Amino acid sequence: MTGEITMSLQVGDHNVLARTMNFEFVRPVFTGDTIVCEVTIEEFEKQENRTTIRASFVCINQNQKEVLTGNFSGVIL
Repeated sequence: MTGEITMSLQVGDHNVLARTMNFEFVRPVFTGDTIVCEVTIEEFEKQENRTTIRASFVCINQNQKEVLTGNFSGVIL
């Protein structure tokens, strides 16, 4: 395989090209569940020709139970 596998995320009004992503699936999610995710920006650094970002996130269901946690880092497009 050649090339690079990438993933982009929408974080607020920014598109992020993710370089690393870590997920921990804490609980199952079922059809009909309502999931809300909160992202915390840990680091946001403007450099000469790009902006790097590092963030963590937590997703909760309608019962206020965590279903997914994780973190990511990358560059803003």
